[in-house]
Amino acid sequence: MTEKKETEHVKELIDALYTGQERLSRLEINERMTAAELPADLMAYFDRLPDGDYEQEELVETLNQMILDRGEERAVGQIPEI
Repeated sequence: MTEKKETEHVKELIDALYTGQERLSRLEINERMTAAELPADLMAYFDRLPDGDYEQEELVETLNQMILDRGEERAVGQIPEI
């Protein structure tokens, strides 16, 4: 089970990912998160991202909605928004 502090770490990774970038593709996001060696339960959300390009806010909103849709907000937590 993922500790909520890990979602804070994910937020930090996302912030760093978007430094100097406005939009990133699903592939770019997934590659960077894979390299960060996230726990499997968090990485699963990045693996399930729909294809497309994401602004930072869109990415966080999409991930949080996926967490809610699976009913895992208590176990995983929500990624802090911008």
